[in-house]
Amino acid sequence: MKTHNNYISLLRPYPFLFLLHIILIIFIQTHGYAQAPTVRFVNMNGEIMAEVESVLHEDTVFLPVETVKDVFDSEMTYNYHLPRSQLIIKTKGKELRLRMGNDTVNIVSDKKKISLNVPPRVIDGQPMLPIHFFQDILPHLDDIVVLYNPNLQRVRLIPKNAWEGNTDDAVNSLIVIIDPGHGGDEDIGCKSQNGLVEKEIVLAVAKKIQTLSKQQGYIIHLTREQDINKTRTQRVQFTNRKQGQLFLSLHCNASFAENHKGMRIYINNPNGELRSKAGITKVIGQKGINILNQANYLKQSRDYATILQTELNFFTEDEVKLKEYPIIALSDVYMPAVLLELGYLSNIDDATKLSNPDYISELAKTILRSIKLYATSVESNLNAVNE
Repeated sequence: MKTHNNYISLLRPYPFLFLLHIILIIFIQTHGYAQAPTVRFVNMNGEIMAEVESVLHEDTVFLPVETVKDVFDSEMTYNYHLPRSQLIIKTKGKELRLRMGNDTVNIVSDKKKISLNVPPRVIDGQPMLPIHFFQDILPHLDDIVVLYNPNLQRVRLIPKNAWEGNTDDAVNSLIVIIDPGHGGDEDIGCKSQNGLVEKEIVLAVAKKIQTLSKQQGYIIHLTREQDINKTRTQRVQFTNRKQGQLFLSLHCNASFAENHKGMRIYINNPNGELRSKAGITKVIGQKGINILNQANYLKQSRDYATILQTELNFFTEDEVKLKEYPIIALSDVYMPAVLLELGYLSNIDDATKLSNPDYISELAKTILRSIKLYATSVESNLNAVNE
C-alpha cells in the first residue's frame, strides 16, 4: 500500500496522468473485464467444434451470443434491443427472451422460465452469455447433455440418447468389476517422493467410484475393499464368479525419467507389442499368457477403452494414450477388460494431483461417466441387433 501511495504522489504534479490513472482504477474496479482463455467446444467423440474467445468478468466466463450459432444451431438468429436491454434468441424452433443483468431466461414457446446462476451482461457494447447458459439452457432446447470442465475451459455436447439410452436400466444391468491393484504390506506398488503409495491411491479411486455408483442407483464390485493382499488368481476368480460385463484394473505408473507423466490405458492384445524390461514389468507376467480368454472380447475392450480415453481427455490437460500389449493382469478375465494407469508417481505434477481429494473425486466421476456411456452403447448395439 505504501508503494502505491508513493506512486500516486509522483503522478500528482502531472494532472493528466494522474486523472488517467484514477479513471483506469475506477474502470477496473467497476467493470472487472479481462480476456479469458478461449473456450473449446467438443462433440461426443472429443472432436473440436469451435474455439471461442471469451471474457472474464467477476470470476465468470462470458461468451458472444454467436457462439450458440457456431456450436448448437447454424440457423440461430438473435436480436438485441438496446433501450430495453432485451435479447431475443430464436433457435431450434423456440424463442428465448433474456434481459441484461437479469438471471431469468424465458423460453416463450414452452412457457418455461429458467434461472441462471449469473445473468447475461453487456460487455464492450455487446450482449454476452455466461458460460453456464450453455450448460443449463441448451438441454431444454434439444435432446443433448452439456458438460463443462472449468479447469480447462472445455464444453462438451453429447446426444441424450447416447447418455441415457432408451431404457432406465441400461447401466443397472451392466455388472462392472474394478480391480484396485496391489495391496497389503508386501505389495505396495510404486511410491512417490512425497510418500504417496500406489496401493492406497488406486483403492481410494475405486472406492470413490463405487460410492458414486451407489448414489446413482447401480452397483460396482471391487476385488478388494481394504488394504489386503490378493493374488492374481483370487482376483480373477472373484471377477469371473460375478459374471461381469466389464473389468477395469487400476494402477499407477513410475519411471526413472521425471518428465514422464499422464494417464495410460492398456488393452490385453496377445498380438500387440510385447513390453520390454525397460518398461513397467509389473503388469507383464513371466509365464505364458492365456490367449483365448481375452481374444473374444478384444473389440468390446477397444470400445470401452476408446470411450474411457475420450472422457479422460476431456478431464485432463495431458493427452491420454491407449496401447495394446499382452497383459497377464487381464488375460484370464472372461469379459471386456481394460487397465488404466492413473499417473506417474515419479512425476511431481502427477503425484501432486493424486494427493488431492478433489482431483480424486473428479477423476472418479469421469471414470464412472465412461462406464455409463459404455453401458448405453452396449444397450444400443443390442437393440440394433434385435431389430
